[in-house]
Amino acid sequence: MKQTINRITCWYLIFYAIYSLSTRFMPTKIVCAGPLEDILYKGVVIVAGLLALCYIFLLAKTIRPDRQLCLLAVFLVILGISTILNRNYEFVGNVMGMATFVVQLILFYFLPYMMPDERISVWLKRMTACLSFFWSIACVSSLSQYIGNIHYLTLHPDGRLVRQGIVDGRLFGMFSDPNFAAFTSLLLIILLLREWKQGDKWFRVYIAVCIAASLAYLIMSNSRTIYLSAIGTLVFYIALITYHQYCQSGGKNRRFYLCRLVKRTAVSLAAAVVVYTAVFFSIQGIGYLAAPDRSTDDMVREDVNVENLTNNRSTIWKNYLTLYKDKPIFGFSIGSALPYVTEKDPDSYLAQTRYVTHNSYLSLLIETGITGFLVMAAFFLLTISESLKRIRQKHNITDSYLMFASIIAAVLTFMLCFHDIFFTVNLETMLLFTSIGYIRYANQH
Repeated sequence: MKQTINRITCWYLIFYAIYSLSTRFMPTKIVCAGPLEDILYKGVVIVAGLLALCYIFLLAKTIRPDRQLCLLAVFLVILGISTILNRNYEFVGNVMGMATFVVQLILFYFLPYMMPDERISVWLKRMTACLSFFWSIACVSSLSQYIGNIHYLTLHPDGRLVRQGIVDGRLFGMFSDPNFAAFTSLLLIILLLREWKQGDKWFRVYIAVCIAASLAYLIMSNSRTIYLSAIGTLVFYIALITYHQYCQSGGKNRRFYLCRLVKRTAVSLAAAVVVYTAVFFSIQGIGYLAAPDRSTDDMVREDVNVENLTNNRSTIWKNYLTLYKDKPIFGFSIGSALPYVTEKDPDSYLAQTRYVTHNSYLSLLIETGITGFLVMAAFFLLTISESLKRIRQKHNITDSYLMFASIIAAVLTFMLCFHDIFFTVNLETMLLFTSIGYIRYANQH
């Protein structure tokens, strides 16, 4: 039975990933809008729920409660209390968001306990190959729009016409949001780099093409958040490798390894700058040749200036922190903050703009209060502490361990500037909880 569930899970996860990616393409986002979008979303959650029930049944006798599981259980209780306290605002949506979180947490977090490492590797390879195929086509199409200076209007799912192409110095291309699209490219690059060492000659050629397409779009998206995420992930990877080597040497000659860390970081950052410069100006030059009448400042960020470096984020954060004071202990639940502030103060900044938090940590604080925030912070800090302990004990770390650790670093950095990923269906949620589950499993075994 367990093998059958694992096969079903593998194919479901590939479907889940494709579905979450499809919501980032403007064409499929338009086609799937309305009732179809609701049906697909609920179908994905229901199937995940059924698989999660199978996981609970199969793992009931093998999983023992520990500190991480206790923290997650406490967080779920807090989330439930918050949902009940805010039952007058978006109650059905809050319950659905909570159900989405629970079933995804069970399914992804316990995936390493259900599947052997070999099957996880097979799933990752199939998923990565499938996703990178569609994503590379979309990236190349988007880059072609930039090179050809193609702009057009398309129907947004909410009924309004929106401009595609280059908007405010950012390449939208085929995507509804260049920030999420660029971050998807970053995640796929991390996944593809893992497959590089395990692939044959022709598969490596395919990987190289996909990485080039994703990297080019990442750079041309002009997303400062993704630049920060990419640099943060690179520095984290270098620090992890260097620290592991330091521990393997017996913790001797700390100064030597600090110098090595600084040197590696400097060289890597310099290489990143060179790659960015080469790709950006090469594509920009090709664009000028293909469309010589284009604007010379078409990649200048018009939505950012000296007085607005955070692109309104600082104002959004300040207003949400002010709102937080109304319900500091258990928060507003998943989707009640905006309905609450609209009813209480319809002329306020948040009620008028309808902005989300644009910071997942702030979202967690607003949605679950200080109690939920501290419990989830303890969960992540405990995971990091156990990982460092494993490295200090001179255990070997595999390519998969490094990849999953890098994904966690990338997502946690991305969460600094974008609204929460815990209660929705998306690729980041799947990879984050799978990565945490894998790291925890590896630390225990």
